[in-house]
Amino acid sequence: MFPGILIKIKEKIRRREYVVTSHARIEMNIDNFTIYDIERGVLTGDILERRKK
Repeated sequence: MFPGILIKIKEKIRRREYVVTSHARIEMNIDNFTIYDIERGVLTGDILERRKK
């Protein structure tokens, strides 16, 4: 299940079919991340575990 979701997310990033919310931008600024850092992390990363809220 999760590998399929990750593939879809990666496809959206490659096609630039996503929106960065204002909250995400604030958090990126706090952590000193750029959008390229986020994209690279998702494109090269993997899902290691599932966490429930």
